[in-house]
Amino acid sequence: MKTKVILSVAGLAACGVTGAQDRPELVSKEHNGKVYYPVSATAVTALTVDGQFVYGETIHFDNNQQNSARGGLVTAYDSMLMDDTDGDGVDLDPVCADVAPHTLTTPGSRYFFGSQFSFQSFSEDVVPASGTEGQTISEVSFNGTRPLCDLGAGTVSEPMQQILISWEVIDNFPDLDGSDGFDTDGDGLVSPFDQNDTDGDTFVDEFNGAVILTYADIDTDGDGDIDADDEMLSFGASGYGIFRATGLDTLGLPMPSGVDRYDGSGGAPDGRPDGALQLIWTRGDGGDAAGPLLGGFYPSTRASSMFWGTLEMEAAGTACPITDATNPGFGAGNSDGTVWGEGTDLCNDPNNAGGDWSTGGPAGNADVDDQLDPNFDIADWFGIVGDFDVLGLSIRVRVAGGPTGIDCCDVNSDGQCSPTDFSAWVGAFNAQTPNCDTNKDGACTPTDFSAWVGAYNASIGGTPDLGCTW
Repeated sequence: MKTKVILSVAGLAACGVTGAQDRPELVSKEHNGKVYYPVSATAVTALTVDGQFVYGETIHFDNNQQNSARGGLVTAYDSMLMDDTDGDGVDLDPVCADVAPHTLTTPGSRYFFGSQFSFQSFSEDVVPASGTEGQTISEVSFNGTRPLCDLGAGTVSEPMQQILISWEVIDNFPDLDGSDGFDTDGDGLVSPFDQNDTDGDTFVDEFNGAVILTYADIDTDGDGDIDADDEMLSFGASGYGIFRATGLDTLGLPMPSGVDRYDGSGGAPDGRPDGALQLIWTRGDGGDAAGPLLGGFYPSTRASSMFWGTLEMEAAGTACPITDATNPGFGAGNSDGTVWGEGTDLCNDPNNAGGDWSTGGPAGNADVDDQLDPNFDIADWFGIVGDFDVLGLSIRVRVAGGPTGIDCCDVNSDGQCSPTDFSAWVGAFNAQTPNCDTNKDGACTPTDFSAWVGAYNASIGGTPDLGCTW
């Protein structure tokens, strides 16, 4: 087992690595109280060996209302550490930042690299919670800021998309010299991902898929609706926001399966899962389908993730209190804290002491292009703060685990059980349609009314009957 490489807190300089670029110091920012929802989500089913996305189904979220996932959800990875602390029934309240012995002092705060630092593409080795490996992603939430060149004042807007990618094999060793990277062309740049095509089908074998989330918060095209043609205002000066998308399971994006194939240099398995999640902030397709990000996506100015860790990543003595005992997925999963990232200064910030994340790399690597210089674009975030052994992206992923049927009281199939379902059941009974059959005996009879009442009471009591399939 290779040893960790310690990073110094001041500047995040990688100790003992020649020419490594100084990063700005980690700072904290509070939650701005806002949750941002996508207007659409598009599946990416494959990646060609020449770097092009193959697109699948697109689902739309009308008026920013989320699709409701069918069946129970299981937390596969949770470094957001959010819970319901205000009693509103939604577990999107940041916890632990103001709980001693954590070092931050402001409620709901998380770490990031500052509003004038560009860091737009992140890849982190992740170990899903046991039993969730390879399961279909249904919900993703993450914390981030997006101040544009107006420093978050809101006077500038542009299209904004986020791409969540699941990879099966990543270079997950904390070496900063690139010796473990999957270098395919010998130009000094590497990909942290295994991009082989062993079966000759022209698709990258270890690319599990992706989902592209399109966000907007104002009606810029004047059609009366907030939709995919609109743009998202800058924000960030007032704090970071929560990005959340649910009902994604129909797109079929899996978590990494937890395989252990390489020791980082192409050798034997080493006892460490090799999977990864990648997060890219973009402002859409530049129109040429070729440039700097996969599939022709261009980086979104100043977009940056917040950083935190799972419970397993926390340092001894700093564990967050589990305020919701019914949520066993709180803080689930783990990571070695090996993060690959790229960013470029699109705003020409005069006070940006850190500069581009990728500045100083080989020619052609100054842009965000997913061709990474291992001397500049990889960091092992071990020991840089007292709260955590390692840091990682502040992200939570839930999978469509558990029963996958429809809640038997949800006769009108709107994703929730409410009194309107009673009228819907009466209509279904009169019409003798399948969604009248609440007790699942193959017939629509008066006994199904009692079954519906029982299913309704169970659902609002917190134990929904998810056995129906209409």
